[in-house]
Amino acid sequence: MALSTQEMLLALRAPNAHWLAALVSALDEALKDPDFGPEQRALLQQLLAAGIVPGSLARAAELRFARFEDSFANLTPGDAAADGDLLAGSAPTPQRPKLTLVGTKHFAA
Repeated sequence: MALSTQEMLLALRAPNAHWLAALVSALDEALKDPDFGPEQRALLQQLLAAGIVPGSLARAAELRFARFEDSFANLTPGDAAADGDLLAGSAPTPQRPKLTLVGTKHFAA
């Protein structure tokens, strides 16, 4: 049975939905990443269908994720700014739109 978006939103409001929220957030980011291809999606579907993550796979994933986190720790401010990381420095000041005054014609009544 497929759940509607409204039902999913309701499920996220449950007090014990913290893991669901974390997984949905991670999945949203992954689905936006062009490197998260069909092979990785198939692996994820297989794990969900099995209902279990083998211990060796869980440990390997933890190690890979730790290296991923470390890659952020090794960034210098110049690297982060080059990648467009807004947290690396002050946020850019938005420019105000340039307004042009347009004359109006007055009509006699």
